[in-house]
Amino acid sequence: MLSVKYIPMQYYDAIIIRFMGDDGSVHNIFVDGGNINPRKFCYTDRLKKELEFLFDKGESIDLWIITHIDDDHIGGLYNFIKDTDFFETHHEQLKEVWMNYGGKGDYKIKRTGTIGYHGGKNLRDLLREKHVSIKHNILTGHTSTLSDVTITVVAPDENAMKRYIEWWNDKEFKDVTQTADGLIKGGEWDYDKKFKDFNMELYKEDNEVKNNSSIAFVLSYHGYNLLFSADSCSSILSNGLNNVDILKDGKYKFDLMHIPHHGSCRNSSFAFLKDIICPKYVISGNGTNRYHLPDKETIARLNAANPMGCELHFTHMNFKLKEIFANDNCGNLKIIDNANFIFE
Repeated sequence: MLSVKYIPMQYYDAIIIRFMGDDGSVHNIFVDGGNINPRKFCYTDRLKKELEFLFDKGESIDLWIITHIDDDHIGGLYNFIKDTDFFETHHEQLKEVWMNYGGKGDYKIKRTGTIGYHGGKNLRDLLREKHVSIKHNILTGHTSTLSDVTITVVAPDENAMKRYIEWWNDKEFKDVTQTADGLIKGGEWDYDKKFKDFNMELYKEDNEVKNNSSIAFVLSYHGYNLLFSADSCSSILSNGLNNVDILKDGKYKFDLMHIPHHGSCRNSSFAFLKDIICPKYVISGNGTNRYHLPDKETIARLNAANPMGCELHFTHMNFKLKEIFANDNCGNLKIIDNANFIFE
C-alpha cells in the first residue's frame, strides 16, 4: 500500500509519500515542506508533528525532494535543520536530499524581495554544514528506485537547468525588481467569470527561471503512475514525458496528477491537459494568497479537457475557493476538499 498525504498549509506544498516496500520496510518520501515563515503555522504545528510520528515509529525519511528553492517549498526542511536539538537527535533518519543548486562561493547580494536565492543558498549551506547527503543536477531522464517504487524525473531539462545555474551564479547577485515568482497573473481574481467564457487557446507560459528549474517526476508503484509537477510548466513537462517514453496510445496516463504552480494559468495549457488521462487531480492553492491562486482559468481548462469528468482535490478549501464554483456549470467535475490518497 502507498499513501500520498498533502499536509494542509494554505497554498504551500508539503507532501508525504509513504509505502510498505517489498523489502518489508516502511519507506517515506517527502516533497517540499511548506513556507519558511510563519514557522509555527507551517513547521511547528504541522510538519514537525508528522516528523515526530515517523521518528517515534523508528522510521526514516528515505528521500526529501526540494523541487525548487522558493521559500514556500523549502521551509519544512530548512526549519527541521534549524530545530537544532530535534535535528541532532534525528539527523541520521534523513537519508538523502535532492535539491538543484549552483554557487561559486560567498557573495554580498542586493536583492528586491525575499523569495528565491537567499533561502536556497541558506538551505544548501545548512545541508553541507550538517553533512546531509545531497544529490543535485537532477534532470529529465534521471531515475531512482526505492524498494518497489521507481521515480522518473521529467523536469527540468538541460536548457532550464543551464538558465537556473547561470541565474544562481551571476544574475541573482544584482539588484532585481522582477517579482520573485515570475509571470503570475496576480492583480485580481477571475472567479466571477464563467467556465464557458474562457478562451482555451490563449496561453502565455511562465518562463521564470526558478519555476522552470522545478524537479517534476513520475512515481511508479505496482502499476500506478503519479505525476508530481511542482511549479513546472506545460512545455517542459510535455517534452520531459516524451523523452522518458511515458506517452501511451497518444495520451499520458496517470492515476494522480499534481496541477503545477498552485493552479496558475501560466503553467497548465489546455493543449497539455487534454493529452492527459487521469481520474484525480490536486491543487495546492487557497485563493486568498497574494497571487490569487489558483486561477479559475486553469480549472476551466481542466474541466474542458475532461468532459467525462474527473476529481479535483484541494489541499485547503475556504469560502474564497467556493466562489470559483458558485453559480456556474462545473459539468462532470467533482470537487473534493481532501488531498489524501491510498493506492493498494
